[in-house]
Amino acid sequence: MALSSQPVSLPWSDTAPTEVDVAIVGGGFAGLMTMVHLCRSMPQARIAVFERRPRGAPGVAYGGCDAEHLLNVPAARMGAFPSEPAAFHAWLDERFPGRWGAEDFAPRAMFGAYLSQLVAHELASTGAQVRLVRDAVAHLEPLHAGMELLLASGRTCMARAVLLGPGLPPARAPWARVDHGVARAALAADPWEACAMQGLDPRADVVVLGSGLTAIDIVLGLRRAGHEGRIRMVSRNGRLPLPHAVPGQTPVSMPLDAFGGGPRAVLHALRRAAQERTAAGLGWQGALDAIRPHVTAIWRTWTPAQRRQFMRHARPMWEIHRHRAPRSVLAEIERQLGAGTLVLERGEVVGLVPAADGAMDVSVRSPSGAVRTHRAARLFNCVGPAMGVRDSIDPLVGSLLRSGLASTDELGMGIRTDDDGLLAGGAAAPVWLVGALRRGELWESTAVPELRVQAARAAAAIVERLRSAAPVRAAADGGTASQLPTGGR
Repeated sequence: MALSSQPVSLPWSDTAPTEVDVAIVGGGFAGLMTMVHLCRSMPQARIAVFERRPRGAPGVAYGGCDAEHLLNVPAARMGAFPSEPAAFHAWLDERFPGRWGAEDFAPRAMFGAYLSQLVAHELASTGAQVRLVRDAVAHLEPLHAGMELLLASGRTCMARAVLLGPGLPPARAPWARVDHGVARAALAADPWEACAMQGLDPRADVVVLGSGLTAIDIVLGLRRAGHEGRIRMVSRNGRLPLPHAVPGQTPVSMPLDAFGGGPRAVLHALRRAAQERTAAGLGWQGALDAIRPHVTAIWRTWTPAQRRQFMRHARPMWEIHRHRAPRSVLAEIERQLGAGTLVLERGEVVGLVPAADGAMDVSVRSPSGAVRTHRAARLFNCVGPAMGVRDSIDPLVGSLLRSGLASTDELGMGIRTDDDGLLAGGAAAPVWLVGALRRGELWESTAVPELRVQAARAAAAIVERLRSAAPVRAAADGGTASQLPTGGR
């Protein structure tokens, strides 16, 4: 595939088709890669992809970043297809020979360019009728012929099948329940919005809520934008992600039965494997990498009570070990902490009071109960989405749950599906789900290595469903009747 290294603008339209074979909700990695698989399996299908807010590259992760934000997965594991995990690194090496090694963390913007070019190439070469639509889906209504999508614009679209790939829907900002009268411009609920850093005095102090990967990205983004003021990171656990292993270490493979039992037994086995690695002069990270292929299988063997136990007692420590950061990134964060230009504070925001010149006084309560107040010109929300899916403010998620098309897992973390992603709600409907909203049943359901498998599997299930129905239908724009093909290209 001959692709350049320059980003490609995908052809988003403001006009939605009235009828399609497959409607895809979400224009990030999950939705677009499912579209690619469908195009290759059903070259005469009609497909629409709906995205409420298209960015320069697919999704928030690759379209909201700046040129220096790094991936958190090595380049050799970021290929878009399950059968070609090293394809992204090969793409990089063809255009920038030797610049990024297989274990390096390439810029997210480069992955965005890779993905958008792959999608653009597919759109140009497929026989399928694909339309990328700039609109949000607010409701799904089952009808005898399939599903009717009600769009935020007021229009509708009929689809024989629907694929949901929305990522993790947003939750209310963590200050939503705190009384305040501060200027709205001082509250950056979505730190990836283009306006989040605009109009900010470069010498002013700011507060970043959270201390995970997103918070680190925002801190470094502020510095690259020329911000000189003190940045205060406030989080409930007060911990930073841990570093990735030193490149070049031999990976370790361990069988699933090495991690049997409940959360306590599994974590004990993991700790023992990490200690054996460090005793041999290797990084403990290899033990985490060894358990990763088994995480979903382990999670599924646990009872709801065991899952709650893990979430309550072990999740914060799991997160900083599992979702690690490149060493170069953490080195810069540590440098700023040492210089005092960055402060990491454990606590939660309990008060916001307007101050002079549009700033605010942010009150933070520590675990001991002590409250400290900090003056800030802006407050960035980097705590991520809520763990409970019912806490989402996304209209479509709320509609799916209220209508019974979708139901939550036992812990209320996500939406129930079968192994292919078909919704397991109260009513049978041709609706599949790919991505983070499957976390309640899979746990690992956010990174490209998991999403590319889910996209391929959901696409195959959709193709099988549509071919088994195989109705004769009229073409969307008039003309002779057509039928879905029985073979792919």
